[in-house]
Amino acid sequence: MVQESLGQWLREVCRRERLSLRQAAAKTGLSHATIQDILNGARATPDTIKKVAAAFGDGENQRLALEDKLLVLAGYRSPRSGGELSEPMARLLDQVQQLSEPEVKILTRFVDFLIELGREQ
Repeated sequence: MVQESLGQWLREVCRRERLSLRQAAAKTGLSHATIQDILNGARATPDTIKKVAAAFGDGENQRLALEDKLLVLAGYRSPRSGGELSEPMARLLDQVQQLSEPEVKILTRFVDFLIELGREQ
């Protein structure tokens, strides 16, 4: 399996969100030349990666998980083994924080149900 690069990741996100080079630059607060450099495989600085993660991560936990992933893709960090907060889990944590207490109780019961189903199989 070929490892994804930061440029490949950004290209896919821009394609999925239908963002032009200048739109991606505006969303991230970076210059369009910097976005183009990343797409062409140039190594982004950690500060640049933080801006990209802030622009494309929806909540605090998701932004941190995305930043971690992008730092790995850029070669600044090795993938963490175990205990890593994935983007889907981070997104869920961000969403749960917006729920009311009764909604959290309902969600907790549903999660307990799903866990029990998994044990029966």
